[in-house]
Amino acid sequence: MGCFLSKSNAQADSLNDIKDNTAPLPEQSVVTYAAECGPYSDKNGSRDAPAASEIAQSYGFKRYEYQKLAKATRFFSNVHRIGEGGFGIVYKASLDDDDVAIKKLKIVKLENKLEEIEYLSVVRHPNIVKMIGYCSEGEDKLLVLEFVPNKSLRHHLHDEDKLLEWSKRIKIAINSARGLLYLHEEYFSLANFLPDTGNINHISSILRGTNIYADPEYGDKQRVSEKSDVYSFGVVLLELITGRELSDKQGNTIVNWARSQIGQALDNDDYTVLVDSKLEDMYNKEEMIRMIYCAAASVYKPSYSRPTMKQIIGVLEGTISHEKIIDWKDIKTIQGRPTTSLESLLGIERAQNFSPRMFSFEELAIATRFFSNNRMLGDGDYGRVYKGELDGMAVAIKKLSLWVGAQMGGEQMVNRINHDYQYLNKLIGYCNEESDKFLVYEFVPNKTLRFHLHGHKKTIDWSRRKKIAIGCAKGLAYLHEFCTPTIILGNFTSGIILLDNNFEPKISDFELAQELPNFVTHISTEAKIYRGYGAPEFLKDGKINEKVDVFSFGVVLLELITGKPSVIREGNFSMNLIAWVAPQLTQAFNTHNYNSIIDVELQNNCEIIEMIQMIHCAAACVYKPAKTRPKLSQIVEVLQGNMKSESIWIYSDNTYLKDGPQY
Repeated sequence: MGCFLSKSNAQADSLNDIKDNTAPLPEQSVVTYAAECGPYSDKNGSRDAPAASEIAQSYGFKRYEYQKLAKATRFFSNVHRIGEGGFGIVYKASLDDDDVAIKKLKIVKLENKLEEIEYLSVVRHPNIVKMIGYCSEGEDKLLVLEFVPNKSLRHHLHDEDKLLEWSKRIKIAINSARGLLYLHEEYFSLANFLPDTGNINHISSILRGTNIYADPEYGDKQRVSEKSDVYSFGVVLLELITGRELSDKQGNTIVNWARSQIGQALDNDDYTVLVDSKLEDMYNKEEMIRMIYCAAASVYKPSYSRPTMKQIIGVLEGTISHEKIIDWKDIKTIQGRPTTSLESLLGIERAQNFSPRMFSFEELAIATRFFSNNRMLGDGDYGRVYKGELDGMAVAIKKLSLWVGAQMGGEQMVNRINHDYQYLNKLIGYCNEESDKFLVYEFVPNKTLRFHLHGHKKTIDWSRRKKIAIGCAKGLAYLHEFCTPTIILGNFTSGIILLDNNFEPKISDFELAQELPNFVTHISTEAKIYRGYGAPEFLKDGKINEKVDVFSFGVVLLELITGKPSVIREGNFSMNLIAWVAPQLTQAFNTHNYNSIIDVELQNNCEIIEMIQMIHCAAACVYKPAKTRPKLSQIVEVLQGNMKSESIWIYSDNTYLKDGPQY
């Protein structure tokens, strides 16, 4: 972070009889250089401040001439340079026979809101680097600070010749947290340093410093708060726990690496991989576990639910239970893991697979009045569907097109498995007589989701839309994750989602994908683009996998959310729904106002938390790269509220919206 520095408790732990553990390197920090964190403010937050010189003099700060500081640093030679952060470059120098750190501040103009200089907030705390003096001559603003000689925390963590003992690590964590708490509660944090931060949209390069410390919820507008300090502190805790560099040679950050390791360590009570190997077993396990929970809560939880520094101190010291800041569900969310077994999640008591019945061509012809158009329900990629009656029961009879039937051998028809699952259209039987091939299903009376969303005047209310989304997600999860071998549709659309009279969804056409895995490659690319459901990687190379279905499911979610079809047509103009949604969604995530993408018939008539969960699910399915799209079981968990939507879509993922769907 730009203004976030580390200073251990010098009085409590001299770290080998040297006063402090860190030099003033802002991007390596745990505790803020208070002297540069904000303009003067009274307890009520008033900005009517005295002049800089008056405040500085009232605290006994010495005013230095620019020329003297320049000479002390050999005119700011790199020989004297000891660090650089978001707000300036730090040099070591000697003044009045004492070693000092001189920070030469960058020229920072934040909409002319700063009337003086960053040093106007003056604090006294043992865990915060002390200010000695200042210089203010025109554009030249400098701070003179105590010199902290014992190098940085990062240096001690990665020094191959010396081990930073656990007792010192836990003290550094606790005392650094105390310094931040002091700033947050007794004075103010970086958010108060930037007046009207919601209007500042150009401070990314100023504050980010080493950006792995930067809160991903900063986004392009870099809105900052005490919670962003908590995030950065959590990254430092990860460094103390793991001893890892911020980023490895492959570019994998410590935050990404630790995400999966934390859950595994806590689940298995095995910290071998997560904890710094140099520590071996020389650490207090209870203290380590408490620090792990603090790091996870600070880094992986969304900003609004991150703990305060007071809570973190309590957990680190053992006076507050870690359950106050993070729970079991949060840990599962961090890893994107199901919170229950797949069978329980999908409501599968036992596998109910039955062999379907064989019908004759004559039986099916009579049942449909010889395939009369009056009995035709629809015409799709696989063939025409007719309503019929067999043994007093209404059925849907699909007459397969010639080329589809030609690819299905008689053995495939006879040995077909009937998957009896509530969210799949149940297969009852089949017919296989030379070129005449049929599939017979249960009849689902309430037409398709596409009809109700785009071809019917009556609006589907929110509770039904949510039920349809969850049911379809469960149906696809059953096919992808429960069935062996995996069944991939490759052509999932709102047109193959049938609805019963209670608006319970049932997915049709899945059995043909089971027998004809290459069928969807015969559907023209032009047709897929026209329909708006084609995953970009499929349109590019025609390859089929589960992620193709996930993408198409995301488009269906967007239809449920917006009420718009997969391709929006107005006169001669047409646009895919995913392209229309992307800029609207970017604005919605930034403003937290989702009205622009929510179906006008649903506005003020839906549960907004549930709607946001569905929006996050849709975004994760459609806009994330194929390999990082979530599983359908994860979608079920999020839609049902078992997992937080941050497990599949976090603030930094918003960048995917700029470029559209990813390969």
